[in-house]
Amino acid sequence: MTAIETRYAEQHPASNELGVKANGLFPEGVTHVSRQMAPFPVYMERGSGPRKWDVDGNEYIDFKTGHGSMILGQAHPAIVDAVQTQMANGSHLSSGSRFEIDWAEAVIRLVPSVEKVRFVSSGTEALMMAFKMARVHSGKEKIVKFTGAFHGWSDPAYVTDPETDRQYGIPRGTSDSMINVAPHDLDGLDQLLSSRNDVAAVVFQGNDIARPEFITGLRDVTKKHDTLLIFDEVVSGFRWSKAGCQGRFGVEPDLSAFAKILAGGLPGGCVGGRADIVDTVGTGGIRHPGTFNANPLSAAAGSTALKILESEAIVETAEKQAVRLRDGINRVLNSMEIPGGAYGVSSIVMVSLGAAVDTNDPYAVPDGVEQGGRPVASDVLDQLQLAIINEGLWTHPASMILSATHSDGDIDDTVSRYEAGLQQVRSAGLI
Repeated sequence: MTAIETRYAEQHPASNELGVKANGLFPEGVTHVSRQMAPFPVYMERGSGPRKWDVDGNEYIDFKTGHGSMILGQAHPAIVDAVQTQMANGSHLSSGSRFEIDWAEAVIRLVPSVEKVRFVSSGTEALMMAFKMARVHSGKEKIVKFTGAFHGWSDPAYVTDPETDRQYGIPRGTSDSMINVAPHDLDGLDQLLSSRNDVAAVVFQGNDIARPEFITGLRDVTKKHDTLLIFDEVVSGFRWSKAGCQGRFGVEPDLSAFAKILAGGLPGGCVGGRADIVDTVGTGGIRHPGTFNANPLSAAAGSTALKILESEAIVETAEKQAVRLRDGINRVLNSMEIPGGAYGVSSIVMVSLGAAVDTNDPYAVPDGVEQGGRPVASDVLDQLQLAIINEGLWTHPASMILSATHSDGDIDDTVSRYEAGLQQVRSAGLI
């Protein structure tokens, strides 16, 4: 056991006990693949603003922010009040509610491409529905996605190649319905669409770090071939701008999928877009049940969150603090002579360790490393994650998602704690 692991175990005895129980209850001991940690996960107790506390009483500055859903921070008073009030009035009324009207109207006000919406319970469901709408509206079957993009855990979203698909339990028919193309290659996409007449839609992951000319070019190429364009705004929606990635770059897709920030930290998602496409639910033949679609708690939280985001400088504040964090981490990496850099778009900070990145270019990614790739060995990042958790940072060392509640002091403390974590890993001879 390393010195970092020893300190981690000493600081988290209650989490260790819960981890032992979880191993007998859940596959791999967790309920979300990204929550796996060695030697055991940390279990959280509560959160407030940019801070969280675990079951052992340790305090953290939070940069996972509910997997990106908490741009307003933990336990925002207006969200708490809306949910508590509705909970007292009923959590499920087996009917529509006024909150779903408010929620839909807020989405339509914020996102110019959205004329109608259909609520679901997650981002994965939103993409499943968007694919279905595109197929029914176009009368075509194939969906084109970019290799390496993440669109939830449904079978179509995971299609990569026949061998991998079988391992995921994806049927051949589903694999045959999807086409993967190289990322950021407009010419390749143009050639593909020129050679086929069976493509219903192209889907783009809005939080992919891509150059503006590629994003705007997607609209041009898909229009040229009379093919629908779907924006996956599950992460980027209401974060890249108030209208998401499409608002930041001035693109109007035909359909968009939203979740995370959409529901104010509760479960919820939606598909929005052209009315004639969204209307394939019902009049077009798509039946769409779902017990918790637009449930009153999520609708109350979501409509409240979007109204706050609409009236306050939430997106701008979170992005300003992300710039401060990137600059601070880059100063640390330079002073410690560690190759790499902090980079990213909007209020998400990515950190490359061991591979160069042009930190002056907002759309740069590390040299020779796919997005989401890890230029240093995984055991180094694992040790760094434990080290920064020991220092009171709740984040992955290569990815930080900010809220508008992070103050200048929080950011400066984060930079110092991140540096302390790097120093521990260096002392262990790993970096």
